[in-house]
Amino acid sequence: MFQNLHRSMTASQTLKVQCDVCRHLGAFSAAEAKKVFGSDATPMEIRRRVTCKVCRAAGRARIWI
Repeated sequence: MFQNLHRSMTASQTLKVQCDVCRHLGAFSAAEAKKVFGSDATPMEIRRRVTCKVCRAAGRARIWI
């Protein structure tokens, strides 16, 4: 079974996203992550969709909770 945001995150957790290119670190609260990516989003989908706000690299991020 694939993990998704709904199954992986509790309300108090934070989704962290770090750019592989410039190492910029961003964070989403559980509510923000589910709103932006959808509660059924998998880690692979999130990686593919994120774009770094600093260097504009797309699809090149490390994701963890």
